[in-house]
Amino acid sequence: MDYKPVVVRQQSSGTYPPYVPTFAVPREYHDIVLEWDTQSHVAVITLNRPEVQNALSATLMEETIDALRLVEENDEISCAILRPSGENFCSGGDFNAFTNKDLLSQRWYFELPPKVLQTMTSSTVPIIGVVRGNCCAFGFALAGSCDIVLAADTASFFLPGGGVGFGCFTPTVGAYKSLSRKRMFELLLVSRPRSAQWALEAGLLNYVYAEDELEGKAWEMARLIGSNAPLVVRWEKQFFYYIQDMDEKHAFRYGTEMITMQSLTRDGCEGQNAFLQKRKPVWQGRKGGSARGDVHAPEEEHVWKVGKDARRK
Repeated sequence: MDYKPVVVRQQSSGTYPPYVPTFAVPREYHDIVLEWDTQSHVAVITLNRPEVQNALSATLMEETIDALRLVEENDEISCAILRPSGENFCSGGDFNAFTNKDLLSQRWYFELPPKVLQTMTSSTVPIIGVVRGNCCAFGFALAGSCDIVLAADTASFFLPGGGVGFGCFTPTVGAYKSLSRKRMFELLLVSRPRSAQWALEAGLLNYVYAEDELEGKAWEMARLIGSNAPLVVRWEKQFFYYIQDMDEKHAFRYGTEMITMQSLTRDGCEGQNAFLQKRKPVWQGRKGGSARGDVHAPEEEHVWKVGKDARRK
């Protein structure tokens, strides 16, 4: 099924119409929408507070963490899209949640965004960010924590700390590895919006598109990623981030062990033989079995309980 989401826009009454999902909704949320298409192997997480430019409520952040975990646990999903339902990606923190609050209340709130960002980067599922409109403060960090970022040519990127009296410290941690050092420092200090072209040149973005092309391009890339061997996609994301903290010698050793183990999976064997036989491979992912020499047996099912819920892998 093709994915053609409608961007909800403010009506003359000042309200927004509800966002209508395209695909199956595995769990109902309040401030986000999670949907997925297992045939395309793609999940879509939609930030759904358009009336406040997706300012990060505690509910939105906790729901995003839960949705990312559901996506992680679904072996049929190989890629996720993170997008807004309305005209703006994310305006950052929800000032109503922390302004004039006491120290411990503010600390509780400001500890939530790093949990979201760390869940995104620790997930084995690649995340494509789709940015339109305003992308500010913690919203900027959300974009920076996505693995691939596409933006509309009208998008705006902004770290407003100097203009609101408290620095964008944690948003900087969430995004600084995605930008060149000089550009990141400029953005942090000037406290003024920068264009999508600026963000592209700075290294935050992979591509910039006209707004009417943006969603289609994101879906095209997500489906392309989803068509690849699922274990390869997940292992590659883990490998890519893990080697960034290694020296070259240890990175090569780790890479050698990873490529050897994956070559001996069922999908590794299938991909190699399909290449030699000049045919399209048929991927089985985790169901095909893990590395066991010449024996390709399905991976054993593991079952455990968390509270009242039985979990399986």
